[in-house]
Amino acid sequence: MDIDTYEQIYSSLQGVDDIDRVSEMFSQPVGVIYSILNQKTVTNVKKIFSRVQERSGKHLAMWQKGTTIVQIARKNRLPATLMAAMILAEMGIPKKPFLRSIEELPDMRLKKEVKEAMQSDHFFSPRAHEVHTVKGKMGESILEKWLQEQGVSYRTENDLRALGIAKTPDFLLDYPIEINDKQISWIESKALFGDEKEHQYYMKKQFTDYEGNFGTGMVVYWYGFLDGIKMDGHLIKDYRFFEGSDTIDELLNHGVQW
Repeated sequence: MDIDTYEQIYSSLQGVDDIDRVSEMFSQPVGVIYSILNQKTVTNVKKIFSRVQERSGKHLAMWQKGTTIVQIARKNRLPATLMAAMILAEMGIPKKPFLRSIEELPDMRLKKEVKEAMQSDHFFSPRAHEVHTVKGKMGESILEKWLQEQGVSYRTENDLRALGIAKTPDFLLDYPIEINDKQISWIESKALFGDEKEHQYYMKKQFTDYEGNFGTGMVVYWYGFLDGIKMDGHLIKDYRFFEGSDTIDELLNHGVQW
């Protein structure tokens, strides 16, 4: 995706209600737009979270006066699950066990509103994390099936970790294969959109080590990537490279309907 299109999409997205419209406007799969909005939401949360958290006592006071958790979250432009956790913490209620076991919350109104908060939160709720995990597994499954169809032998991340290798790609090929005139020795699957920030993060955290240990590889950003990101000597692909797989549409559309 070229940078101008990306920036237009990015600026057009304010919430999940925009996804279908923006998808149609820019002729992009819904899953691609969803992924961009997810990453925009995470970036915005990082910018404002500490500032919002400093006012957690005021948020609790608002709730006690009758404002709902979802309303307080919207007022502060914070995902509702994070606001629920913030208010629970201000009450002295540990967030993790109660976000997982809402029925154990001591107050009927609190229980109802925490449920509503998580149902409205597409990016930070337990359900959202589950959706992201499933997407990651789906992407790896598509790659594994593709490698098998090509007759390529490989070892998985779990295989390599059993050998004591700490930093491992999703697939290390037993013998290099040629793709676009390059000899590829490893493949990494990422169920996200490859923008500059995400790409640089994974370059430092993973890809540079893979190159040093295993040579030239290929990264698959399933939900697309910016044309300008670079991996010298390596390949970057997305869902379009695997079109024809009967599970690509399933991957692109998974979790977009709440």
